[in-house]
Amino acid sequence: MSETKINLSKLRVAREEANLTLVEVAQQTGFKAAATISRFETGSRAVKAEYLMMLSKLYKKPIDYFFE
Repeated sequence: MSETKINLSKLRVAREEANLTLVEVAQQTGFKAAATISRFETGSRAVKAEYLMMLSKLYKKPIDYFFE
């Protein structure tokens, strides 16, 4: 069975399309540091399903968008 992976570049693109900075995303999602969002975007921190759902809502993108 193959594993579906998040397209990490889509995290950054979606944030930029929403005209949000790393700091703004961190503040609006409750993360303490913008570095956490940056780590999601670079893949140095795993994006849990609950986090992806928060980001999806904030960026106004369907979940499927991040798997294309």
